[in-house]
Amino acid sequence: MRKLVIPKHFGKPSIGLALFGCTNRPFYQICVFPDRALGRRYESSVLEQIGTFDPLPNTRNEKLVALNYGRLKYWIGERNAHISVPVLELLGLSGLFPIHPKTFIRARNNRELLEAQSTPAVSEEASAEEAK
Repeated sequence: MRKLVIPKHFGKPSIGLALFGCTNRPFYQICVFPDRALGRRYESSVLEQIGTFDPLPNTRNEKLVALNYGRLKYWIGERNAHISVPVLELLGLSGLFPIHPKTFIRARNNRELLEAQSTPAVSEEASAEEAK
């Protein structure tokens, strides 16, 4: 049975992504949650929203991120909040933290996938030319 607690004063807060989009159109808010034992990713358990992230590229092929650095530094520095890996990746790309190793792994996997997709097309063209 869960105990009734005041989330504001309970445990170590965490910073993570909360999904506020719909099917086929994700949109995330970077939020501060109370202790993980109280549950996450629900609108009622959010202590504060400190940013937004739109993962779908816009017309300029940009993925938009907006952060309130002042509040982010407060939660990390004074309240010692735990930061989730996806948020760490975003903060690394923004320049606030060093780039997270998972970012490099994802980039390598994407590069290998693109090379694998483009290689068969080139080999098919080469074999067609050799057949002539």
